[in-house]
Amino acid sequence: MKRLILLLTVILTLISCSTEDKIEDIVVIGGGLMGSSTAWELSKYGQNILLIEQQDSVYTFGSSLGEARISRSLGPKEDIFSFLQQTSVKETKHLIDFLNRGELQELHSMQDIYTTSPVTYVYSQSQLKDVENLLDGQLDRYEYASNKEEAEEKFGMKISDTTLVIREYKEYTGTLNPKVLIKKLHRGIRKSGNRINYNQKVTSLKKEDGVYKIKIKDAKTGTNKTILSKKVVAAAGPYNGTLVKDVAPYFSDLINPKRLFLSFLKIKSDKYNILTSEQKNRLRSSYPVAYINSEIFYSMIEKYDESNRPILKVGGHFLRTEIEDLDRVWKKELTEQEILWSKINTADYFAKLDLPIKSTDLEFAKGYSCVYSLTESEIPYVSQAINHSIEVDSSFVLIGGMSGVGAKGSLAYGLIAADFVLGNDNNSLMYQKAKSALGTQRLMNDIDNIDK
Repeated sequence: MKRLILLLTVILTLISCSTEDKIEDIVVIGGGLMGSSTAWELSKYGQNILLIEQQDSVYTFGSSLGEARISRSLGPKEDIFSFLQQTSVKETKHLIDFLNRGELQELHSMQDIYTTSPVTYVYSQSQLKDVENLLDGQLDRYEYASNKEEAEEKFGMKISDTTLVIREYKEYTGTLNPKVLIKKLHRGIRKSGNRINYNQKVTSLKKEDGVYKIKIKDAKTGTNKTILSKKVVAAAGPYNGTLVKDVAPYFSDLINPKRLFLSFLKIKSDKYNILTSEQKNRLRSSYPVAYINSEIFYSMIEKYDESNRPILKVGGHFLRTEIEDLDRVWKKELTEQEILWSKINTADYFAKLDLPIKSTDLEFAKGYSCVYSLTESEIPYVSQAINHSIEVDSSFVLIGGMSGVGAKGSLAYGLIAADFVLGNDNNSLMYQKAKSALGTQRLMNDIDNIDK
């Protein structure tokens, strides 16, 4: 018996040693849109990477959950978010081409991910200067209604004298499907010969003797292990602050997660069925929409139900609340007030579309809580870390602070993160502007201001 115990001890020790003796080149923590995009971009560069995700291959919670996000390009001159969206579209095309390479037929297309449709923006007259700045020298195709007569003529909309409306028309603006995009990114990563480990929750991340020590708990079996890596990318969304507390503790001060709610509404069948074909087409072509006001009501068609009724996803960009428990926030039920807000704002938009649908004609299908990871400026970070000597640590990159602006530019964020990891650069003006806004110099300035 003693010999058996001794033998088992030796075996377990050897297994433990073999696990820690192997040093990964690059580990990306977080298999949502940001982590998957970064892992794909690194794979595209021919790097050996390991992607770690705490959930299974099918998402059940998190900021990347769902089937629709607004994909919009319209922005003022030299707008970095327009650049990020357009760069992400280009990078997605590269991904699709790679996935189809060597196949006997085309198995993947951009239309799997993007639903191109007009994007509607509703402003108030008090924002006229912002609108003029947005449209000055605008290269993207758009239509603008500066008064109620033009809105009626161009869009068939009924608006007040104090309302302005813009519609953006561009290929691959409308919505994108994060569920499908993540699936294709993971396909690309594996087709490149790289690995994805699901159900792996990182419990500790430290740097010792120039190597990252990553402790992991298997979410299914409960077993623990440790892996080593030369470089790390942290892309764990709202979990980033806790994840990197031992290697970059300042991020917990610079990124503040907040809860938001999402409602999914349907028009009651008896009301929807009496709409004319023209009214149904007007409804479909008028989504997605964003009211650019203090709350930023936004809505899009998530998908269609079995009877072909649109399921409308509704949220408020600035309706943010504190989080008590990050692990439980995803299951927090919507309040009656949140559901009512969703219905009232949706009905208001239907009134502007001259559709005979009131808030009482809407039914609540479902809802869930999501999380924005907010920086003070609401501009995300894609940055190398700053070590204790106030020097740039090129072996560590964090992507975080996505306050609702991540999905449309996800592959662009991943590209910039991959370039930071590998020391690559791009001399184009807009790339440099985006890198400066998101990156390490901005982070250093923010760190200096933490205690001021």
